[in-house]
Amino acid sequence: MKDTEKRFKEYREHLRLEAMRLVSYICLYRCLNERKQDRLDELNIAPNFFQVTLDALFSALILWVDKLLSCNSERGFINFLAFIENNLRIFEITQLQRRRAYPNGHWMLNREPITAETVQEDRDKIIKGITSLCNFKLRRDKFHAHFDKKYFFNRSNLSKDAPLKLSDMEQIIKVMGDVINRYSAAYDGNVYKLEPFNVNDVDYLLDILHEYKKKEDNVTQHCG
Repeated sequence: MKDTEKRFKEYREHLRLEAMRLVSYICLYRCLNERKQDRLDELNIAPNFFQVTLDALFSALILWVDKLLSCNSERGFINFLAFIENNLRIFEITQLQRRRAYPNGHWMLNREPITAETVQEDRDKIIKGITSLCNFKLRRDKFHAHFDKKYFFNRSNLSKDAPLKLSDMEQIIKVMGDVINRYSAAYDGNVYKLEPFNVNDVDYLLDILHEYKKKEDNVTQHCG
């Protein structure tokens, strides 16, 4: 029992950190794309840097989605669910009460038990519910991890055969958070927010550049 609990806590922590890495990639990628609408001039101060950053972020998030959510990954969400399914005992409500010393009738004990059906429901949310996973996998296998001649010589085929939207990435963030927090809360009551602490850093930087550029333009106009 103690070894299994230790393994769960280690698995949860490593999985959470890797999920946070993916969330950071997605949030920064989304932010830079959105700020093209109102801070394009500022982005164009260093166009090569920002374009390379966007390309690198997109490639990284493709690889991390497949690593974390693929059925073939040796570690990741599907394997995490298999671990839970094989160790349902540590998620019994009586075990949560023991770990946290909750008194009888405590509101945290008023929860649905974790069962094999619960685990299958979450497995289906990933495998069947995230319909874009096949597109992430195709991009990973045929371009970002290995070059396929069909896509190497005609990059537009990727967009046709494996379209991706920001909403696909938002769905993945939600599913990862739901899965981690369901079993974390059942184990010891802890829940996590999958959001990078520095999510507003780029906005802050671009807004400073915008204000500086505006002052510089005003000075130029005044001198002229």
